[in-house]
Amino acid sequence: MEKLIKNDWHCESGEPFVRAQILRHETHPEGLDVDRVRFFEVGCLVPRSNVGHIISVLRGSGKLHSADHDRQTFQLEAGVHLYLPPGPEFILDAERGTELLCVSSPSASQARGGKLLLRNETFLAACASESQSLRWILTPQYLSRRVFLHHDPILLSKSRHPVSWFRTTMFDVAGLPKNEDGQPVFKMSYNSRTEVNFCYDVKGTARVRMAQHPYREAKQLWGPWLLLDGESTYHLNEAAGSPEEECRIDEATQTSQTLRNKHEVHIFEGHVSLFCLFDPAPAGMERHRPGDYSDYEPLSQLLGTKPYETYEREIAKYDEMVDRLSLAKAKGEVNTLKGSPIWELYLRGREAQAAIETELAKKLGVEGNGREQVLARWMQSMDICMGSEVVTQIV
Repeated sequence: MEKLIKNDWHCESGEPFVRAQILRHETHPEGLDVDRVRFFEVGCLVPRSNVGHIISVLRGSGKLHSADHDRQTFQLEAGVHLYLPPGPEFILDAERGTELLCVSSPSASQARGGKLLLRNETFLAACASESQSLRWILTPQYLSRRVFLHHDPILLSKSRHPVSWFRTTMFDVAGLPKNEDGQPVFKMSYNSRTEVNFCYDVKGTARVRMAQHPYREAKQLWGPWLLLDGESTYHLNEAAGSPEEECRIDEATQTSQTLRNKHEVHIFEGHVSLFCLFDPAPAGMERHRPGDYSDYEPLSQLLGTKPYETYEREIAKYDEMVDRLSLAKAKGEVNTLKGSPIWELYLRGREAQAAIETELAKKLGVEGNGREQVLARWMQSMDICMGSEVVTQIV
């Protein structure tokens, strides 16, 4: 199965857009269909109503119309993400130049949720409580915008796992720890999930390489570096139970450990923005550390634990804020909620997120590797509150 997929654009007669089919449910381990759609003129897209869809707006703008008796209209823009459940009929009108990324289930049985979800990144950026970021995760290596997590009712993979949907920007590698070849890189090994990375905004020189089996602590053998651009998808497709999956006994715990999807990413004088589809979905708890081949914690070690139960309780109120304010903004009604308790929670969340990021920048400054300068353009501003008004920016 291909590790690197290049967009192959096609246009059907009479359609106002070109479409690149990236994943097919019959072939790829997640069992979902993924298309990228680019409008070359004003037009509409009518998603199949008998299956579930995730749709993200990469560029441009449009409107979503429901075809039910309410006939609601929602304004769409870059940074808006949708989950459309099976059943209701929707029509998506798009302006020229609008680009969408669409994930679809092959049948209603792989649609976990039965309700429309609309999430705007303006409000995802305000999901932080005290010292913990919940959905807008800035690290020394990347900014991860966690649109849909394990607990969000969206789509299931063919293995019946909840999948997740992130928008991530990986930063220039300057100042990161070096690999065995002496190059600063991102080091990752997704040992408990597959991940598809749909690149759409690539600046500078970016490339990825995959480890060759068997995996080693030292003197690892690697495949070739694969160049990335805005038309690339790199797929970490070594699935559970596949021939590529290695199993070892952890000497410390004497438990079985699976190893797969070990890879490195190198970005020089730029950044890579992409969408990530994980199977199974991460629960949201962070376990990535610069210099390590890091992973998200396996769900079997996290679900049902007290830390995760606390996390679920905390994120629930922010999820309500995101969903209510995102819908209100899409319907042109957000001003009616200013001054309300849900709006005040949004303001507190933005302040908390900005404070968390400021502390991270201070810590990186003390370390002296220059990473705080790399992060600077992706940080929330501390000057976000001006009376009752808020300065917001989608990056």
